[in-house]
Amino acid sequence: MVLAQEFTESDSGLMTWLRSYEPNPSSSSRQPRLLVERIGLFPSSGKIRCAVRNPEAVVRHLRSIYASKALDADESDGLSLTFTEWRFKVYLSATGPEILLNVESRGDVALMQSKTAELLAIIDEKNLSVPQVL
Repeated sequence: MVLAQEFTESDSGLMTWLRSYEPNPSSSSRQPRLLVERIGLFPSSGKIRCAVRNPEAVVRHLRSIYASKALDADESDGLSLTFTEWRFKVYLSATGPEILLNVESRGDVALMQSKTAELLAIIDEKNLSVPQVL
C-alpha cells in the first residue's frame, strides 16, 4: 500500500490504521467491511466552508451558545466542543473571510445531519446580522 507508506507521518490516524490493515491473502475480504464499520461509528459532515463577513464574530457567537453545554472545549486551533453524543469544530480559514465547520456524532447519522443544519443556520443568521465594514 504505497499511499499509506507515503503518509505515515501525517496528523491523521487513518493512514496508520490503513497501513496496519495492508492486504494479505487471509484477511483482504474483511478490510472493506472494517473500514465501513469504522466510518459508520462516527458519521461526519466533512469539512464545510462558510463564507462569512466577520469570521471571529461568528466563532465567538457559537462559543457563547454552545460552550457552557459542552463536556470538553479546546480552543488551541479554532473552537472544538464535545458533547455526549456529538461534537463540532469550527476554525478560521487561512485563505479568506470564511470559517470551516466539521460536525461528528457517535453512530447517529440523523443527529449529525440535524446538528450540522442547526449550526449552519446559526452561522447564516449571525453572518446576516454582522454589519459589513467597508
